[in-house]
Amino acid sequence: MEKIYFTEEQRFSNFWLYVFVIIVFTIAIAPTATALYSQIILGIPYGEEPSSDEALLVLLVILLVMFVFTLLLFHKMKMVTEIRSEGVFYRYPPFILKFKQIRKEEIEKYEVRKYSPIKEYSGWGIRYSWGKSGRAYNVKGNIGLQLYLVDGKKILLGTQRGDALQRAMDKMMVKETNG
Repeated sequence: MEKIYFTEEQRFSNFWLYVFVIIVFTIAIAPTATALYSQIILGIPYGEEPSSDEALLVLLVILLVMFVFTLLLFHKMKMVTEIRSEGVFYRYPPFILKFKQIRKEEIEKYEVRKYSPIKEYSGWGIRYSWGKSGRAYNVKGNIGLQLYLVDGKKILLGTQRGDALQRAMDKMMVKETNG
């Protein structure tokens, strides 16, 4: 029977991330809303070459849909990591819905380490480094499980619980003995 030694679910719950998204979309939506108000409510064409009311309305609807979609995406995104007796499992809904598995036989070595999300992977999320760092799946912070695979690939899984993850990996990687 498969044992689960560790499980962690992380979300994009940073307040400042949502503030940033709101500011960016406000900057995008405000001129369109102002132009619509000027043209429809005040009856004054907006700008030197004003767009039609219909075009402005369509643009506003598109921007609002993108805004809501972006907020929902960040709300739904999460990273789930599990260490089981068979290996390391991870998923990143809504992009990776089913667990991906890295069998323990595929792992040459591992370490829980501090890393630089910006310098090594250009940020957080599902990241691919063109350099020597490999792939990363992270949400926040700067601690991760670095896996060095037998085939030469590297995968980093971000965590907020480095010590517990280290203990779980040590348990999982111990060769089972009969007796």
